[in-house]
Amino acid sequence: MRGSRDLARSLTTLKARYLAINFIGLAMIASVFVYAGVVELIKWQLAPFAGFAKLDPQTVALIKYAFLALAAAQFGVIKAVQKILPARSADNLSRAAVITFALCEAVAVLGLVLFLLAGQPIDFYIFMVISLGFFYLFFPKYDQWEQRLRAGGFPKKSDS
Repeated sequence: MRGSRDLARSLTTLKARYLAINFIGLAMIASVFVYAGVVELIKWQLAPFAGFAKLDPQTVALIKYAFLALAAAQFGVIKAVQKILPARSADNLSRAAVITFALCEAVAVLGLVLFLLAGQPIDFYIFMVISLGFFYLFFPKYDQWEQRLRAGGFPKKSDS
C-alpha cells in the first residue's frame, strides 16, 4: 500500500517537473525563431550585408564545416547526457533535459555566429533546421519519464 502511494506521489511530482521542463524547452525553441528574426532584421537594415568579418570564401567554408562538425559532435554529447544522467536519479531527468535543450539551441547559435561573420542567411537557416531537428528528436516525452520511474530505475527512499 505504501509503495503505491509513494509511486503516485512520485508520478505527481514527475508530472509537475515535466510541465516545467516542457515550458523551458518551448521557450528555448522560441529563442531559435528570435534568432531568425535577428538575421532577417540585420539582412534588411544593413542590406547588402556581407558579414562583419569580411572573410574570404575558403575561410568561411572552413568555419562552416568546423561548425557542422561541432553540431554533429553535439548530437553525440546529447545522446551521452541522456543516457548517463537520468540513470542515477529522477532529479537528473530535469537536468538532462535542460542540458539537452542548451545543446540543441547552441547549434542555432553556431549558425547565427556564421551569419554574422560571413553574411549568408542560408548558413544560419541550415543550422536552424538542424537545431530544430535536434529539439524534435530529443524533446523529452512524459511517457518515457514515467516508464523509467515505474521501472524502478531510480533509488527508492529508505523507509524510516
